[in-house]
Amino acid sequence: MKITALELLRVPPSWVWLKIHTDEGITGLGEPYLENHPESVIAEVRRLEPLLIGEDPTRIEWLWNRMYEGGSGYKGGPVKMSAISGIDMALWDITGKAAGTSVHRLLGGATRDRILVYRAVGGGRPHLVEPGDPYRAGRRDPMPGDPIPGSPEAWRAAASELVHEWGFRALKAHVSPGETPFGTDRVDAMVACFAAAREGAGPGVPVAIDIHNPHPAIARQMLRALAPHRPLFVEEPMPIERVDALAEAVAGSEVPVAAGERWMGKWIFFDALSRGLLAVVQPDLAHAGGITECKKIAAIAEAAFATVALHCPLSPLAFAASVQLDAAIPNFLVQEHNEVNDTRDGGRTVIGAGYLRDPFVVGDDGCVAVPDAPGLGVEIDEAGMARIMAKPWSTQRG
Repeated sequence: MKITALELLRVPPSWVWLKIHTDEGITGLGEPYLENHPESVIAEVRRLEPLLIGEDPTRIEWLWNRMYEGGSGYKGGPVKMSAISGIDMALWDITGKAAGTSVHRLLGGATRDRILVYRAVGGGRPHLVEPGDPYRAGRRDPMPGDPIPGSPEAWRAAASELVHEWGFRALKAHVSPGETPFGTDRVDAMVACFAAAREGAGPGVPVAIDIHNPHPAIARQMLRALAPHRPLFVEEPMPIERVDALAEAVAGSEVPVAAGERWMGKWIFFDALSRGLLAVVQPDLAHAGGITECKKIAAIAEAAFATVALHCPLSPLAFAASVQLDAAIPNFLVQEHNEVNDTRDGGRTVIGAGYLRDPFVVGDDGCVAVPDAPGLGVEIDEAGMARIMAKPWSTQRG
C-alpha cells in the first residue's frame, strides 16, 4: 500500500482536517491544526507532502522521524509539530483500517472501555451551538432570576446544571489572573468562584482549574489559596516558555499540578517530569506529535508517577483520536473536549453530532464509550458534513 495524495479540508467553524489517500482505496483522517494559525500549518503539510507520497502509510514511526528531521536542521516548533500531528493521526487511521482493527488495539489493547470526560465551567450559563457554528453564536443572555454573570452564585449554578442536567461527572474551571503581579487583587475572588463551582458540582465530582499562565508570584498565591478546596489539578501555573518558571511556581505546593498543552514533543515533558514538577501531563494530540509521540509522553509520565489528561479544544476528530490513546494507556486520568461540539438529544449530552455518523454519548457515569471500529473508530456523517461545510470558515478558533 502506498500514499497517493493528501487532501486538506477547511471544516467550519475553524478546523482543518486531512484525508490521506492510498492506492488501495483506504483513506485516513487527521487534524493538522494550530489555533489561529491554520494557513501556516496547511503550508507545512504541503511542504512535508513529498516525504510521504509513494511511501507505505503503515511505517508510522519511520515516517514520523522522516518528517521531524526534514527541515534542514530545524526541528520542532508549533507549526511543524501540528502538521506532523495531523498526518500521524491519519496514518494510524489507515493502519487500523488496513488491519481491520482499532488504533487502541494496535497500541496494545484497551485498559478501559469508557473514558471520563470533563467540561469547562465558568460564570455564565452553559449553552450549545448548531454544528459548524462558532461557540460565541450560542451564548445565552441572563434570564430574570439568574445570578449575576461571573459571581460565585453563577459559577455554582453553572456547575450544578452541567452535573445534574447535562450528565458530566468532572469539570474544569477557567480563570485568568494575567501575566503581571497586578493579578494579586483578583486571587481571592477567583478562588471564591472555584469554591462555588466545587459546591455546585457536589460530592464525588472532581473539579480542576486552569489559571492560564500567570506571573509566578501570583501562581504561588493561587496554589496556596486553592489548596483547601482540593482541585483535581491546577493547570499551567506558570509562563509556558520555561520549565524553571514552573519549578519556581510550584515549589512547596501540595496541589496536583498539570501542564503541557502547548509543549511540543517528548523532550520538554521529560525535563519537567524528571524534576518531579507534574502530577498530570496534558499533551495535545494535534500539536505535541500525534498518537505516536503522545504514547511516548504517556510512558515517560507513567515512570514519573504522573497521569495523562490529553488537551483537546479542537474538533470531534481530534477528540476521537484522543479517546483511542486514552483507552490504551494505563495512567489515563480524564479527557478534555471542546464544548462547541456538544449537543443535547433526548436528555443526553452528545459530542460530535453533525460531524460523526455515531457521535459520542456521555453516559450516566460521565464517560463515553471507546469505539471498537477500525482505525480511529469513527465514520463521517456525510449529510451532516454537507450542511456544516456550507457554513463560514474562520481562521480564528471556535
